[in-house]
Amino acid sequence: MPIKVGFLIGKDTDLVEDAKYVGDASFLDDLPDKYRVDPESKEYLKNCEPGTKGFAHADVAIPWYIHKNFPDVEVDMIFPEDITLKRLRSNLVNFVIGYDVINSVFEGPERYDQMTRIFKGCGNIMPSWKVQDFIYYKSKYMQACIDSGVPMAPTILSFKGQRTPAGLLKQIKARGWKTFVMKQSMMAFSLGFRKLTVEECENDPKILRDYFKDYADCPEYVVQEAIEGFTRNWETRVFWFNGEFLYAIANKAAVSTEDGQERIVTGDDIPEEFLENAKRIGREALKVLPQLTTPNGHPVPMTLIRTDIGCSDSPIHDKDANWDPNGKTFFLNEIEYGGTTYFVRHLKFDCVPMWAELYVKKSREIHEKMQEAPAEAEDAPKAKRPRTQAAVQKKPALQKKPAAVLRRPASA
Repeated sequence: MPIKVGFLIGKDTDLVEDAKYVGDASFLDDLPDKYRVDPESKEYLKNCEPGTKGFAHADVAIPWYIHKNFPDVEVDMIFPEDITLKRLRSNLVNFVIGYDVINSVFEGPERYDQMTRIFKGCGNIMPSWKVQDFIYYKSKYMQACIDSGVPMAPTILSFKGQRTPAGLLKQIKARGWKTFVMKQSMMAFSLGFRKLTVEECENDPKILRDYFKDYADCPEYVVQEAIEGFTRNWETRVFWFNGEFLYAIANKAAVSTEDGQERIVTGDDIPEEFLENAKRIGREALKVLPQLTTPNGHPVPMTLIRTDIGCSDSPIHDKDANWDPNGKTFFLNEIEYGGTTYFVRHLKFDCVPMWAELYVKKSREIHEKMQEAPAEAEDAPKAKRPRTQAAVQKKPALQKKPAAVLRRPASA
Protein backbone atom coordinates (compact mmCIF):
# COMPACT_ATOMS: atom_id res chain seq x y z
CA MET A 1 0.00 0.00 0.00
CA PRO A 2 1.44 3.41 -0.92
CA ILE A 3 2.49 5.90 1.71
CA LYS A 4 0.32 9.02 1.71
CA VAL A 5 2.22 12.31 1.53
CA GLY A 6 0.78 15.83 1.64
CA PHE A 7 2.09 18.88 -0.18
CA LEU A 8 0.93 22.33 0.90
CA ILE A 9 0.63 24.25 -2.36
CA GLY A 10 -0.16 27.90 -3.06
CA LYS A 11 2.55 29.56 -5.17
CA ASP A 12 2.15 31.91 -8.11
CA THR A 13 5.77 32.93 -8.67
CA ASP A 14 7.64 29.83 -9.83
CA LEU A 15 6.42 28.88 -13.30
CA VAL A 16 7.16 25.50 -14.84
CA GLU A 17 4.80 25.80 -17.80
CA ASP A 18 6.95 28.50 -19.32
CA ALA A 19 9.06 28.81 -22.46
CA LYS A 20 12.21 29.22 -20.34
CA TYR A 21 11.76 25.84 -18.67
CA VAL A 22 14.35 23.46 -20.13
CA GLY A 23 12.66 20.24 -19.06
CA ASP A 24 9.97 18.14 -20.67
CA ALA A 25 6.70 19.52 -19.35
CA SER A 26 4.55 16.88 -21.04
CA PHE A 27 3.97 15.20 -17.67
CA LEU A 28 1.70 18.15 -16.92
CA ASP A 29 -0.59 17.48 -19.89
CA ASP A 30 -3.12 15.67 -17.73
CA LEU A 31 -2.78 17.94 -14.70
CA PRO A 32 -6.31 19.02 -13.66
CA ASP A 33 -6.79 22.67 -14.50
CA LYS A 34 -7.87 23.46 -10.96
CA TYR A 35 -4.18 23.37 -9.98
CA ARG A 36 -3.14 25.98 -12.55
CA VAL A 37 -2.88 29.67 -11.70
CA ASP A 38 -4.24 32.62 -13.67
CA PRO A 39 -1.26 34.97 -14.19
CA GLU A 40 -3.50 38.04 -13.99
CA SER A 41 -5.59 37.44 -10.88
CA LYS A 42 -3.09 35.02 -9.26
CA GLU A 43 -6.07 32.77 -8.50
CA TYR A 44 -6.35 29.05 -9.11
CA LEU A 45 -8.49 28.33 -12.15
CA LYS A 46 -11.05 26.62 -9.95
CA ASN A 47 -11.84 30.10 -8.65
CA CYS A 48 -11.83 31.79 -12.07
CA GLU A 49 -14.33 32.25 -14.88
CA PRO A 50 -14.62 29.26 -17.23
CA GLY A 51 -12.16 29.54 -20.11
CA THR A 52 -9.48 31.35 -18.10
CA LYS A 53 -6.01 30.11 -19.06
CA GLY A 54 -3.55 29.30 -16.32
CA PHE A 55 -0.15 27.74 -15.75
CA ALA A 56 1.44 25.31 -13.30
CA HIS A 57 4.07 26.38 -10.81
CA ALA A 58 6.79 24.37 -9.06
CA ASP A 59 4.76 23.61 -5.94
CA VAL A 60 2.21 21.74 -8.08
CA ALA A 61 4.54 20.37 -10.75
CA ILE A 62 6.81 18.56 -8.28
CA PRO A 63 4.09 16.54 -6.50
CA TRP A 64 2.35 15.87 -9.83
CA TYR A 65 5.61 14.44 -11.17
CA ILE A 66 5.72 12.21 -8.09
CA HIS A 67 2.11 11.16 -8.74
CA LYS A 68 3.02 10.16 -12.30
CA ASN A 69 6.30 8.38 -11.57
CA PHE A 70 6.36 6.94 -8.03
CA PRO A 71 3.54 4.45 -7.46
CA ASP A 72 4.59 3.80 -3.85
CA VAL A 73 3.61 7.38 -2.91
CA GLU A 74 0.02 8.64 -2.82
CA VAL A 75 0.17 12.39 -3.33
CA ASP A 76 -2.24 14.73 -1.53
CA MET A 77 -1.98 18.28 -2.91
CA ILE A 78 -3.59 20.58 -0.37
CA PHE A 79 -4.97 23.99 -1.32
CA PRO A 80 -4.57 26.70 1.36
CA GLU A 81 -8.31 26.79 2.06
CA ASP A 82 -8.32 23.02 2.63
CA ILE A 83 -5.71 22.96 5.39
CA THR A 84 -7.15 21.34 8.51
CA LEU A 85 -5.72 19.26 11.31
CA LYS A 86 -7.76 16.28 10.11
CA ARG A 87 -6.43 16.59 6.56
CA LEU A 88 -2.82 16.93 7.64
CA ARG A 89 -3.02 14.09 10.13
CA SER A 90 -4.43 11.80 7.46
CA ASN A 91 -1.01 11.82 5.79
CA LEU A 92 2.26 10.29 6.90
CA VAL A 93 3.92 13.67 6.48
CA ASN A 94 3.14 17.05 4.88
CA PHE A 95 5.80 19.07 3.07
CA VAL A 96 5.58 22.85 2.95
CA ILE A 97 6.27 23.55 -0.70
CA GLY A 98 4.02 26.55 -1.29
CA TYR A 99 1.68 27.99 1.34
CA ASP A 100 2.82 28.51 4.92
CA VAL A 101 2.06 30.55 8.04
CA ILE A 102 3.67 33.68 6.54
CA ASN A 103 1.03 33.65 3.79
CA SER A 104 -1.70 33.60 6.43
CA VAL A 105 -0.39 36.86 7.90
CA PHE A 106 -1.83 38.65 4.86
CA GLU A 107 -5.23 37.03 5.39
CA GLY A 108 -5.88 38.58 8.77
CA PRO A 109 -5.25 37.79 12.45
CA GLU A 110 -7.99 35.16 12.73
CA ARG A 111 -6.59 33.16 9.81
CA TYR A 112 -3.04 33.59 11.12
CA ASP A 113 -4.03 32.27 14.55
CA GLN A 114 -5.84 29.33 12.94
CA MET A 115 -2.91 28.37 10.73
CA THR A 116 -0.42 28.75 13.57
CA ARG A 117 -2.46 26.35 15.72
CA ILE A 118 -2.67 23.82 12.88
CA PHE A 119 0.99 24.02 11.85
CA LYS A 120 2.14 23.86 15.45
CA GLY A 121 -0.25 21.13 16.52
CA CYS A 122 -0.45 18.67 13.64
CA GLY A 123 2.90 17.08 14.49
CA ASN A 124 3.73 15.86 10.98
CA ILE A 125 4.64 18.99 9.05
CA MET A 126 8.01 19.21 7.26
CA PRO A 127 10.11 20.96 8.14
CA SER A 128 8.90 20.76 11.74
CA TRP A 129 7.22 23.71 13.43
CA LYS A 130 10.36 24.19 15.52
CA VAL A 131 12.43 24.69 12.37
CA GLN A 132 9.84 26.93 10.74
CA ASP A 133 9.52 29.15 13.80
CA PHE A 134 13.30 29.42 14.03
CA ILE A 135 13.35 30.82 10.50
CA TYR A 136 10.19 32.94 10.70
CA TYR A 137 11.61 34.93 13.62
CA LYS A 138 14.81 36.19 12.08
CA SER A 139 16.30 37.10 15.45
CA LYS A 140 16.54 33.41 16.35
CA TYR A 141 18.69 32.27 13.45
CA MET A 142 20.52 35.57 13.19
CA GLN A 143 21.63 35.52 16.81
CA ALA A 144 22.58 31.85 16.50
CA CYS A 145 24.62 32.61 13.40
CA ILE A 146 26.39 35.52 15.03
CA ASP A 147 27.19 33.40 18.09
CA SER A 148 28.64 30.78 15.74
CA GLY A 149 30.81 33.24 13.83
CA VAL A 150 28.75 33.37 10.65
CA PRO A 151 29.30 36.84 9.13
CA MET A 152 26.25 39.08 8.79
CA ALA A 153 25.66 42.76 8.18
CA PRO A 154 25.84 44.83 11.38
CA THR A 155 22.42 44.34 12.93
CA ILE A 156 20.09 45.75 15.57
CA LEU A 157 17.00 43.78 16.60
CA SER A 158 14.04 45.95 17.54
CA PHE A 159 11.35 44.04 19.44
CA LYS A 160 7.69 44.89 19.85
CA GLY A 161 7.02 46.45 23.25
CA GLN A 162 10.66 47.45 23.71
CA ARG A 163 11.18 49.90 20.85
CA THR A 164 10.62 53.56 20.12
CA PRO A 165 11.53 55.59 17.03
CA ALA A 166 13.85 57.86 19.02
CA GLY A 167 15.42 54.94 20.86
CA LEU A 168 16.12 53.05 17.65
CA LEU A 169 17.69 56.08 15.98
CA LYS A 170 19.89 56.56 19.05
CA GLN A 171 21.11 52.96 18.77
CA ILE A 172 21.81 53.39 15.05
CA LYS A 173 23.85 56.53 15.63
CA ALA A 174 25.77 54.87 18.46
CA ARG A 175 26.88 52.19 16.00
CA GLY A 176 28.15 54.86 13.60
CA TRP A 177 25.84 54.01 10.70
CA LYS A 178 25.06 56.57 7.99
CA THR A 179 22.53 54.55 5.97
CA PHE A 180 20.44 51.61 7.13
CA VAL A 181 17.72 49.23 6.00
CA MET A 182 14.68 48.04 7.90
CA LYS A 183 12.94 44.71 7.31
CA GLN A 184 10.69 42.49 9.35
CA SER A 185 10.16 39.03 10.72
CA MET A 186 6.88 37.29 9.85
CA MET A 187 6.78 39.12 6.53
CA ALA A 188 7.36 38.38 2.85
CA PHE A 189 7.51 39.96 -0.61
CA SER A 190 9.80 42.73 0.74
CA LEU A 191 6.83 44.38 2.45
CA GLY A 192 8.04 46.66 5.21
CA PHE A 193 11.48 47.00 3.64
CA ARG A 194 12.86 50.57 3.82
CA LYS A 195 16.25 52.06 3.11
CA LEU A 196 16.88 55.24 5.09
CA THR A 197 19.66 57.59 6.12
CA VAL A 198 20.34 58.87 9.61
CA GLU A 199 20.35 62.41 8.24
CA GLU A 200 16.85 62.23 6.76
CA CYS A 201 15.46 60.61 9.91
CA GLU A 202 17.00 63.35 12.07
CA ASN A 203 15.62 66.07 9.80
CA ASP A 204 12.18 64.45 9.69
CA PRO A 205 11.41 62.32 12.79
CA LYS A 206 8.00 61.59 11.27
CA ILE A 207 9.64 59.03 8.94
CA LEU A 208 10.39 56.56 11.73
CA ARG A 209 7.26 57.48 13.68
CA ASP A 210 5.13 56.60 10.66
CA TYR A 211 7.01 53.34 10.15
CA PHE A 212 6.42 52.35 13.77
CA LYS A 213 2.75 53.25 13.41
CA ASP A 214 2.26 51.40 10.11
CA TYR A 215 3.99 48.25 11.37
CA ALA A 216 3.09 48.42 15.04
CA ASP A 217 2.05 44.76 15.15
CA CYS A 218 5.29 43.39 13.71
CA PRO A 219 6.98 41.30 16.42
CA GLU A 220 10.48 42.43 15.48
CA TYR A 221 12.23 44.78 13.09
CA VAL A 222 15.60 43.75 11.72
CA VAL A 223 17.65 46.92 11.26
CA GLN A 224 20.98 46.64 9.46
CA GLU A 225 23.63 48.97 8.19
CA ALA A 226 23.12 49.33 4.45
CA ILE A 227 25.93 47.54 2.60
CA GLU A 228 26.80 49.58 -0.47
CA GLY A 229 28.22 46.64 -2.40
CA PHE A 230 25.17 44.45 -1.83
CA THR A 231 23.33 45.69 -4.92
CA ARG A 232 26.53 46.06 -6.94
CA ASN A 233 27.59 42.43 -6.47
CA TRP A 234 25.86 39.11 -6.99
CA GLU A 235 23.64 37.83 -4.21
CA THR A 236 24.10 34.07 -4.33
CA ARG A 237 21.19 31.87 -3.28
CA VAL A 238 22.26 28.34 -2.44
CA PHE A 239 19.87 25.39 -2.29
CA TRP A 240 20.51 22.55 0.17
CA PHE A 241 18.73 19.26 0.89
CA ASN A 242 19.86 16.79 3.54
CA GLY A 243 22.54 19.37 4.25
CA GLU A 244 24.04 18.78 0.80
CA PHE A 245 24.56 21.36 -1.94
CA LEU A 246 22.15 21.08 -4.90
CA TYR A 247 22.53 24.22 -6.99
CA ALA A 248 22.67 27.99 -6.77
CA ILE A 249 21.40 31.03 -8.58
CA ALA A 250 22.95 34.48 -8.40
CA ASN A 251 21.14 37.73 -9.02
CA LYS A 252 21.84 41.44 -9.19
CA ALA A 253 19.10 43.85 -8.19
CA ALA A 254 17.45 45.93 -10.89
CA VAL A 255 18.66 49.14 -9.23
CA SER A 256 22.29 48.24 -9.98
CA THR A 257 22.01 47.19 -13.64
CA GLU A 258 22.37 49.49 -16.63
CA ASP A 259 18.96 48.71 -18.09
CA GLY A 260 17.12 48.53 -14.78
CA GLN A 261 16.39 44.81 -15.14
CA GLU A 262 17.22 42.15 -12.58
CA ARG A 263 20.01 39.79 -13.65
CA ILE A 264 19.89 36.08 -12.80
CA VAL A 265 22.65 33.60 -13.63
CA THR A 266 22.98 29.92 -12.79
CA GLY A 267 25.39 27.01 -13.13
CA ASP A 268 28.87 27.82 -14.35
CA ASP A 269 27.83 31.40 -15.14
CA ILE A 270 28.07 32.17 -11.42
CA PRO A 271 31.57 33.51 -10.70
CA GLU A 272 33.49 30.84 -8.81
CA GLU A 273 34.52 33.24 -6.05
CA PHE A 274 30.88 34.04 -5.30
CA LEU A 275 29.68 30.45 -5.47
CA GLU A 276 32.42 28.96 -3.28
CA ASN A 277 32.09 31.64 -0.61
CA ALA A 278 28.31 31.28 -0.65
CA LYS A 279 28.63 27.53 -0.14
CA ARG A 280 31.20 28.04 2.62
CA ILE A 281 29.02 30.42 4.59
CA GLY A 282 25.84 28.49 3.86
CA ARG A 283 27.30 25.29 5.31
CA GLU A 284 28.09 27.11 8.55
CA ALA A 285 24.60 28.63 8.69
CA LEU A 286 22.98 25.20 8.33
CA LYS A 287 24.67 24.12 11.56
CA VAL A 288 22.65 26.54 13.70
CA LEU A 289 19.26 25.14 12.64
CA PRO A 290 17.32 22.94 15.06
CA GLN A 291 17.51 19.20 14.50
CA LEU A 292 14.79 18.00 12.16
CA THR A 293 12.84 14.99 13.44
CA THR A 294 10.15 12.61 12.24
CA PRO A 295 6.68 12.92 13.76
CA ASN A 296 7.65 10.34 16.38
CA GLY A 297 10.90 12.05 17.26
CA HIS A 298 13.67 10.34 15.28
CA PRO A 299 16.34 12.71 13.89
CA VAL A 300 16.57 13.00 10.11
CA PRO A 301 18.65 15.23 7.83
CA MET A 302 17.14 18.60 6.96
CA THR A 303 14.72 19.17 4.10
CA LEU A 304 15.10 22.11 1.69
CA ILE A 305 16.96 25.14 3.04
CA ARG A 306 18.08 28.12 0.98
CA THR A 307 20.88 30.38 2.20
CA ASP A 308 21.19 33.81 0.58
CA ILE A 309 24.69 35.28 0.64
CA GLY A 310 25.58 38.91 -0.09
CA CYS A 311 28.89 40.61 -0.77
CA SER A 312 30.45 43.83 0.51
CA ASP A 313 33.37 45.44 -1.32
CA SER A 314 33.61 48.91 0.22
CA PRO A 315 33.89 50.55 3.66
CA ILE A 316 31.14 50.20 6.24
CA HIS A 317 30.77 52.45 9.26
CA ASP A 318 29.79 50.13 12.08
CA LYS A 319 32.09 50.69 15.05
CA ASP A 320 32.32 46.96 15.78
CA ALA A 321 32.89 45.70 12.23
CA ASN A 322 36.33 44.67 11.02
CA TRP A 323 35.52 44.08 7.36
CA ASP A 324 38.30 44.83 4.91
CA PRO A 325 37.20 47.90 2.91
CA ASN A 326 39.57 46.99 0.08
CA GLY A 327 38.41 43.43 -0.43
CA LYS A 328 35.24 41.33 -0.66
CA THR A 329 33.43 40.25 2.48
CA PHE A 330 30.71 37.66 1.99
CA PHE A 331 27.90 37.50 4.54
CA LEU A 332 24.63 35.73 5.25
CA ASN A 333 21.64 37.81 4.25
CA GLU A 334 18.73 35.42 4.87
CA ILE A 335 17.67 31.82 5.40
CA GLU A 336 14.60 30.42 3.63
CA TYR A 337 12.99 26.99 3.63
CA GLY A 338 10.65 24.78 1.54
CA GLY A 339 8.06 27.35 0.50
CA THR A 340 10.71 29.52 -1.13
CA THR A 341 11.22 30.13 -4.85
CA TYR A 342 13.04 27.28 -6.61
CA PHE A 343 13.88 29.36 -9.75
CA VAL A 344 12.84 26.40 -11.92
CA ARG A 345 12.63 28.30 -15.22
CA HIS A 346 16.01 30.00 -14.76
CA LEU A 347 18.04 26.82 -14.41
CA LYS A 348 20.03 25.15 -17.16
CA PHE A 349 18.87 21.69 -16.08
CA ASP A 350 15.48 20.16 -15.38
CA CYS A 351 15.23 20.27 -11.60
CA VAL A 352 11.66 18.96 -11.26
CA PRO A 353 12.63 15.25 -11.40
CA MET A 354 15.42 15.95 -8.92
CA TRP A 355 13.11 17.64 -6.43
CA ALA A 356 10.51 14.91 -6.88
CA GLU A 357 13.04 12.19 -6.12
CA LEU A 358 14.35 14.06 -3.09
CA TYR A 359 10.87 14.44 -1.59
CA VAL A 360 10.09 10.79 -2.32
CA LYS A 361 13.30 9.58 -0.68
CA LYS A 362 12.64 11.78 2.33
CA SER A 363 9.11 10.39 2.60
CA ARG A 364 10.41 6.83 2.47
CA GLU A 365 13.06 7.66 5.06
CA ILE A 366 10.44 9.11 7.39
CA HIS A 367 8.19 6.09 6.81
CA GLU A 368 11.00 3.72 7.77
CA LYS A 369 11.84 5.74 10.87
CA MET A 370 8.19 5.77 11.87
CA GLN A 371 8.24 1.98 12.11
CA GLU A 372 10.77 2.22 14.92
CA ALA A 373 9.94 2.80 18.57
CA PRO A 374 8.93 6.42 19.25
CA ALA A 375 11.61 8.85 20.29
CA GLU A 376 10.88 12.10 22.11
CA ALA A 377 8.77 14.13 19.68
CA GLU A 378 8.90 17.88 20.24
CA ASP A 379 6.15 19.19 18.01
CA ALA A 380 3.13 17.30 19.29
CA PRO A 381 1.89 15.92 22.62
CA LYS A 382 2.23 12.14 22.81
CA ALA A 383 -1.52 11.60 22.87
CA LYS A 384 -1.96 13.65 19.73
CA ARG A 385 0.97 12.47 17.66
CA PRO A 386 -0.12 11.30 14.21
CA ARG A 387 -0.30 7.56 13.69
CA THR A 388 2.51 5.90 11.82
CA GLN A 389 1.77 4.98 8.23
CA ALA A 390 1.88 1.34 9.27
CA ALA A 391 -0.95 1.99 11.72
CA VAL A 392 -2.89 3.85 9.03
CA GLN A 393 -2.48 0.94 6.68
CA LYS A 394 -3.56 -1.58 9.30
CA LYS A 395 -6.11 0.83 10.68
CA PRO A 396 35.10 24.67 8.51
CA ALA A 397 35.49 27.70 10.84
CA LEU A 398 35.00 31.12 9.18
CA GLN A 399 37.87 33.57 8.81
CA LYS A 400 36.04 36.80 9.55
CA LYS A 401 34.07 37.83 12.59
CA PRO A 402 30.91 39.91 12.08
CA ALA A 403 29.77 42.89 14.03
CA ALA A 404 27.71 41.56 16.91
CA VAL A 405 23.95 41.45 16.72
CA LEU A 406 22.45 43.10 19.77
CA ARG A 407 20.57 40.71 21.98
CA ARG A 408 17.12 41.62 23.22
CA PRO A 409 17.56 45.09 24.79
CA ALA A 410 15.97 46.18 28.04
CA SER A 411 14.50 49.11 26.10
CA ALA A 412 15.03 50.91 22.82
